[in-house]
Amino acid sequence: MKLRKRVISVILAGIVCAGIPVQARGAEAEDTEKDYVVWDLGRGVTLKTAASGQDHFETYESGITLQPAGQNEQVENYYLKNGGEEVFGAPAGMTYITNTGILFREYEKAMIVTGNYGTYSIRLPLLNVFAGGGGIESFGAPLGEQVRSVGETYQTFEKGTLRVSGENITDYPDTLCVRRDNLYYFKYTISGGEADRTVGYGRADDLVLTGDWNGDAVDTLCVRRGNLYYFKNNLSGGEADAVIAYGRPEDQVYVGDWDGDGVDTLCVRRGNLYYFQNSLSGGEADRVIAYGRPEDQVLVGDWNGDGVDTLCVRRDNLYYIQNSFAGGEADTVLAYGRAEDTVLVGDWNGDELDTLCVRRDNLYYFKNTISGGEADDVLAYGKEKDTVYAGNWRGADGGEKLEIEGGGDLSFNQSRGFQYSRLSRGFAGNAVNSVSFRKNALATYIDPQGNETQYCAYYDYSGNIVLAKRQNGGDWEYCWTGFQGEITDAHNSVSIAVDGSGYLHMAWSMHAGALNYAVADQPGSLSLRRAGMVGRQEDMATYPEFYVQPSGDMFFLYRNGSSGNGNLVLNHYDTGTGTWTRLHDDLISGEGQRSPYWQACVDSTGRLHISWVWRETEDVSTNYNLLYAVSTDATGTAFENSRGEEYSLPVTEATGETICQIPQGSALINQTSMTVDGEDLPYIISYWRVEGVVQYNIIRYTDSRWIVYNTNIRSTDFELTGGGTRQLPCARPQILVRGSGDETEVCVFFRDEERESRASAAKLIFQGGEMVTEEIMDITAGDMGEWEPVYDISLWQKTGKIQLFMQNAHYRPDGSGSQYEMEYIYVADVTQM
Repeated sequence: MKLRKRVISVILAGIVCAGIPVQARGAEAEDTEKDYVVWDLGRGVTLKTAASGQDHFETYESGITLQPAGQNEQVENYYLKNGGEEVFGAPAGMTYITNTGILFREYEKAMIVTGNYGTYSIRLPLLNVFAGGGGIESFGAPLGEQVRSVGETYQTFEKGTLRVSGENITDYPDTLCVRRDNLYYFKYTISGGEADRTVGYGRADDLVLTGDWNGDAVDTLCVRRGNLYYFKNNLSGGEADAVIAYGRPEDQVYVGDWDGDGVDTLCVRRGNLYYFQNSLSGGEADRVIAYGRPEDQVLVGDWNGDGVDTLCVRRDNLYYIQNSFAGGEADTVLAYGRAEDTVLVGDWNGDELDTLCVRRDNLYYFKNTISGGEADDVLAYGKEKDTVYAGNWRGADGGEKLEIEGGGDLSFNQSRGFQYSRLSRGFAGNAVNSVSFRKNALATYIDPQGNETQYCAYYDYSGNIVLAKRQNGGDWEYCWTGFQGEITDAHNSVSIAVDGSGYLHMAWSMHAGALNYAVADQPGSLSLRRAGMVGRQEDMATYPEFYVQPSGDMFFLYRNGSSGNGNLVLNHYDTGTGTWTRLHDDLISGEGQRSPYWQACVDSTGRLHISWVWRETEDVSTNYNLLYAVSTDATGTAFENSRGEEYSLPVTEATGETICQIPQGSALINQTSMTVDGEDLPYIISYWRVEGVVQYNIIRYTDSRWIVYNTNIRSTDFELTGGGTRQLPCARPQILVRGSGDETEVCVFFRDEERESRASAAKLIFQGGEMVTEEIMDITAGDMGEWEPVYDISLWQKTGKIQLFMQNAHYRPDGSGSQYEMEYIYVADVTQM
């Protein structure tokens, strides 16, 4: 069905909505060609419209309670066994136990937790992520130790995986350990002098291997006796943490991280055949390769910094280095030292590249590059007959423990049948997590069996993007993605969507910058990989927005250019082929003099509806006019106006259909919301000044004319001027519509200083051709700061459920000085309004 014919105008208080004198409020409209746009058929607030004075509000409670516990033997033993004050720092609080049976104690550098899954530590820098996100209340207990893999550190908890990127972690370099009988003297720096740590382990005649057996970035010992291996996960004596049988007693054995997962495992060598295991277990090898000659001496290292250890064949003083598990020629060949030298391998400067060290008696000649020539460092250490190992005995420096300011829980309306779910805390130093133009903070996929998987995305205190998901309204599962955004700029929001095959897509952190886009590696996964879209006009992107069609294909819109000088770009995703195509480099053009600020929606046939305002400069006061276009079909290749007249693209100021003329300086806000009713007819909401009041106005198309309704919800005026991130007295409102025609029910969500900046909702209905603001209610009891309403569009379209993303957002013009301000994220189900 096409939107139909005719055009024209109406004037009220300096505002023109196409071309005829405005009618008196409530006057009967003449059904003539001139009535294409009618202003103000709205009765506004009624006596029934009351603040939620009779409603009951309660502060959200997680259900997790704490009480002091006495000294715990498991925690104390773990503390002493794993390095005590040197590793964890001094105790920083009492021992507590939760009503769910999790017991923990905080220290200066870590937290030790014990529960049903064992006893583990949460160390820096993950401790900051854990505490900032809400701790045990949000994530539960750890299921294992943290793992240091290439480029990141991560740890798995009951409710998901937390991770931090490599830029937040400083790896300590590899250093030396001298062994004398069963005593091990560990040095933390490449220097002489006394050992930093001394440990007794095993027997004097034991064969010993070193490696990071649990992924915590610390190398520890393994005693080999025949084909039995006794692994320690800390630098201490006592019983082994794990014992396995593998291979034959006569096998040559090497240690390395063969798959890049951060955990070292074993490789058995028999002649020139190498049997690699990717786990500390017996059984068949995961990989077998042939390389070199049976008599070759072999070294192991990560020669190219990719996180995977590979082989190097040594023949006299020539070294043949392979960077992959393949036979054939070496990737690098170099000469170093003498044929009779003893050689060690390690990352001597912490740059994640393994290099060589020649040992001659008690002198060590270190190279920091894969090259010959003179040593970069020479050290005298120990005695000539010492047995010496290389390793990282300290792990990684996670930085300082942060004092993160976490806000309290919100108080929610308990009188309307609403339901609330709390996630972890997210960054709240500005509104980057809750601006309305991110559109998809929430996205839901419904599988053929009717199971709902809902996703949520937001930034933590460090700018790391957090992904969460839940199934059928259950508990949230988390993944700290490692993708970073510049959170000091509230324009750099995260937008997500799920395509028709169940793959999660994400775009983020763009304010006139390079396009950032990632897609899940499989349906339902929170693990995303960075990807490309089209490859052109992607260097000045802002405001990424996904719109999922009923077919499961998607539109993707963004601005190319800058404020006051940009164009609207439109891409399309084909779920069948898994590819993006560019539909329009320049769908709506500002012609170098202005830029469109849009809102959009997809209807039941897959058509894309777009409305927009123009802006001429960075100053928001230069916003003007409201225009409209709709694709002629689900392909998005052609667009028309509401009269069914096809546009010659790009749409410009001269050719665009202006459905309401609004002058500059009218406090007209940009990027609000639009939707369609049950007959796919558009509804738009925005606010601008009408008769001295900045008002929420609803614009509706009836298939014969546009009607503008003054909701009369607001009663005060304010000025809207300036560039950058502004502190808005009222949020950009969101609109949803149930039904069609005179049976339509309109839902509006907003935050307004007139209502003490609570999260609020209004219900509007039609009575006698007028739109009546029937009821206003508050969802929260307290100030929501700069929060703007964002709802789960896909869930609404598929099920009629209304679920809002909610967070108390503070105001900073540039987010500076607010990095550690954190507030809980909530999803509120307000379907019952």
